[in-house]
Amino acid sequence: MKSYLPQFTVARLLAMLLLMVAAPLIATEVEGTRLWRAPDHTRLVLDLSAAVDYQTFVLSKPPRFVIDIADTQYRRSLAAQFNALDLTDAPIAKIRSAKRNQSDLRVVLELTKSVQARVFTLPANQQVGERLVVDLYDDQSIEPAVKTVAQRQGRRDIIIALDPGHGGEDPGALGPKKIREKAVVLSIAKKMQAAFNRRAGYRAVLMRDGDYYIGLSKRREKARAAQADFFISIHADAFTDKRVSGASVYTLSDRGASSGIAKHLAQEENKTDLIGGVSLADQSPMVAGVLLDLSMNA
Repeated sequence: MKSYLPQFTVARLLAMLLLMVAAPLIATEVEGTRLWRAPDHTRLVLDLSAAVDYQTFVLSKPPRFVIDIADTQYRRSLAAQFNALDLTDAPIAKIRSAKRNQSDLRVVLELTKSVQARVFTLPANQQVGERLVVDLYDDQSIEPAVKTVAQRQGRRDIIIALDPGHGGEDPGALGPKKIREKAVVLSIAKKMQAAFNRRAGYRAVLMRDGDYYIGLSKRREKARAAQADFFISIHADAFTDKRVSGASVYTLSDRGASSGIAKHLAQEENKTDLIGGVSLADQSPMVAGVLLDLSMNA
């Protein structure tokens, strides 16, 4: 006796087979592009719809940096996104893209000078999705020398390092009308710098003066290079109750701080560096060093 599968069962099987065949054909998409210029490097970020594998290599005459992104779709709109980026002061003359091997995406950075490149991926978090980050460091870049602090009758100026939090890839908290914490705290820091510098015996220096991200270790190095006596980190935190206002001031004490508080601070700063594009997973002793080096007695 012949047996027949019900018609709806056959349809379901066919649909499942089609899904199994189509799944590998769904390519990753570049959903957005962003670029920042910092004092010593340029950062290009590609927002992706999924995690990717990639390869990079360098070409010369003329200098180019090439990124091949596996299983990623090429769209004509990507060229418009790249053309819209502001390349002012960046070591990039042009960014172009094309399909490669029918399934991959090739991105070519036409360079204006020699750079040291670092490429890595960042996983999705609560604020942004998967990202491919390209950092182009100025070749043999040298930090500007810090001038010797002026002496006044045997005394030198008190130096305050002002550190506006977040920046660049890390916007911080979002406020009304989508105002970003990174912009608010930078404005506050610049006003504080002007106020300090108007007073004799004080000199304030900014850890960042534009919209770019600086990792914890770099902030520490800049404060040390400036011979800072005080380090003030400025944030504008969000809160669930709009009736709450005012300021919170936290100071670190090398005598009174508990290990629990130190661990919490390190975890929060790790989250910030991960959002900004720096992994501190293997640098916890350094983080502890930062907190102790910049500590003040409460």
